Amino acid sequence: MSEENLPQSINISGGQNSNVQIGGIAGQDQTVNQTQQIGTDGMEAQLTKADVVGLITQLEDLLQGAELPKSGASKALRHLETAKEEVQAKKPDKDYAAKSLKKATTVLKEAGETVAAGSSLWSKVKPIVEKITPWLGVATGFFL
Repeated sequence: MSEENLPQSINISGGQNSNVQIGGIAGQDQTVNQTQQIGTDGMEAQLTKADVVGLITQLEDLLQGAELPKSGASKALRHLETAKEEVQAKKPDKDYAAKSLKKATTVLKEAGETVAAGSSLWSKVKPIVEKITPWLGVATGFFL
C-alpha cells in the first residue's frame, strides 16, 4: 500500500476564535500554517483628526464637570491637553498622544478608586477612550 501525501487546508474565520485545536493523523507528515489578522472594524479609517480632538474635548468636559480632587483633575486635564495638541500636529506622534492619554486615564482611574464620583466618571470616560484607541493604533487594554 503506497502512502500518499494528501494536502489539507483548514480555514477558520470569524470575530473571535479561542481554544481552536487542529489535529492530524499520528505518524503522518503534517504542516500547519496559522495566520492571524487583527482588525479594528474600520474605526481607524472612519475617525479623522477632528473627530479625535472632539473626543478628547468630550473627555475634558466630563472631567471639568466631575467632582474630583482639584490636583488630580488639573493633572489629568494637562495630560489631555498634551494629547490633543499632539493629535492636532501636522504629523502627529500617535504613540506620544497615546501615552499622554494613558497618563490622564490613570489619574482618572486612581481618582475613581478614592472618590465615589470618580467611578461613575470612569464609566463615561471608558467608551470615549475605546473610540480613540484604533486611531492611535493601540489596544483598548493599553488604557484599561
